[in-house]
Amino acid sequence: CELGYWVAKPIWGRGIIPEASRELLRRAFEDLKMRAVWCGYYDGNINSRRVQEKLGFIYHHTTEGLEIKPVNEIRTEHVMLMSKEMWNNI
Repeated sequence: CELGYWVAKPIWGRGIIPEASRELLRRAFEDLKMRAVWCGYYDGNINSRRVQEKLGFIYHHTTEGLEIKPVNEIRTEHVMLMSKEMWNNI
């Protein structure tokens, strides 16, 4: 299971992503019985990293040289993980 999000700059910093993500995590773990949820951010996206850390995700791995075809860019992605056990301890 993977969590992803995007929000337009004019509404950054309003807490929308953490609130929506908490509900999606609740649904994933409690309703859908997922064992883990993955989430990632591109190198330099500090705000996205902070959201994931605030939610309780932990670092898992980094992928360098990731081709992002829609924007014709090569990026580095950092992948975070939350397990059901971690969710239960938050």
